[in-house]
Amino acid sequence: MYCRNLCLATLLSGAFIATPAAAAIYEFHFTGQYTLLDPIGGFMDQKPISSTLTYNDQSGSGFSAGMTIEDFETVGATATIHDISLQRHEDSNYIIGNMLADWNNNYGVPVSMVWDASGLFNAIALGLQEGDVISGTYLKRGGSTIANVGSAIPASDGTLDYNGIPLDQGPAPLAVTTLNTSLTCTPGTDCMGNALSGTAPFTDDGIAGSPLIDGPFVGLNVNFDIGSGNSLTVQSISSVPLPGTAWLFATGLLGLITAAKRRKTA
Repeated sequence: MYCRNLCLATLLSGAFIATPAAAAIYEFHFTGQYTLLDPIGGFMDQKPISSTLTYNDQSGSGFSAGMTIEDFETVGATATIHDISLQRHEDSNYIIGNMLADWNNNYGVPVSMVWDASGLFNAIALGLQEGDVISGTYLKRGGSTIANVGSAIPASDGTLDYNGIPLDQGPAPLAVTTLNTSLTCTPGTDCMGNALSGTAPFTDDGIAGSPLIDGPFVGLNVNFDIGSGNSLTVQSISSVPLPGTAWLFATGLLGLITAAKRRKTA
């Protein structure tokens, strides 16, 4: 009994005290492409986009992030994207993106999509540094390519534009897929203004992006390919301590083990 308690105490001490309790927060600046497709996958619009992405790995296999996208013109009016949230789907390389769009006096149009983030996750696993650039499928440092991170091809690539020329963004660290999210709301009832309208499980209709479910453009498919043919640049990397509750739990548990050992030997 003494050995079991002592060994357990030692193990917990190593797990909670010797191991650094920190998570990494990565801040990126990105460029990419917005692509709009009609309900059968035909080309409607494409514009360059740029802004920021924040990745927090504190939740381990989970993914929590914040992203902003600068306003852009589409279909005759300015689009503003806000309330963006991203969540890694289980332990896969998929990320579910949910957001709201304001366009031409239509406010809170729900938008969701599923990214293949193989390039992003592979680059993080290799160990990123400030100033690193994920350009398409290549991780670059100091102007030199150091690895191919296996970025996916955006599902909209190959779609013919108005001139009959295939779209060709090339690999992207976050590439929109043909997967559609499942609804968490009822169109026409409570979807407008719902910033978390899409979730797993997924279906696949073979068309890039998830179709819009409410608002003026029901059925159209929105794609935001991040880093496609351009770049995802690491602006900063910082560490964050694990929540204090974990340390309090460890301290309390070690105290209970010590007390039990003393009672046993008394």
